[in-house]
Amino acid sequence: MSDASVAAALRSTASLVVIEAPGGCGKTYQGAQFAADAAADAESRILILTHTHAACDVFSERTAVSQSKVEIRTLDSLIGLIASAYHVPLDLPADVGVWSRANEDGYNRVAMKVAHLLEKKPMIASALARRYPLIICDEHQDATAAQDQIILALHKAG
Repeated sequence: MSDASVAAALRSTASLVVIEAPGGCGKTYQGAQFAADAAADAESRILILTHTHAACDVFSERTAVSQSKVEIRTLDSLIGLIASAYHVPLDLPADVGVWSRANEDGYNRVAMKVAHLLEKKPMIASALARRYPLIICDEHQDATAAQDQIILALHKAG
């Protein structure tokens, strides 16, 4: 995939765009450029989700001009934020991060609980979709099944 075709796909009118291409072909660069361009025109915040803090740093550098309209997080931190807000119905302690690190496969277990919550209570996903009408997921092929369910719940919600 060329830079031009990735850029065109990101700027299409489709409600869901998936770009599959080998590493090193510029997907993250194009995603960051698209986020910066979209933020310049957006009236609401854009959410960028990555899998690593290093990728968060790359997006942060490339969208620095638009930082007031761009929120950059790891996918696990978004899941942790949701889980912390709803820790009681999820049967989790208030400090979900500590619990996730202390329990085997903790992050995935939390993601599965959040995915189930968003399926059963779509109003939560709707609230997030209203807050972030544009969500960019970098390297989504690395997502677990539960993480993918969460992203698709947000897409379905708006």
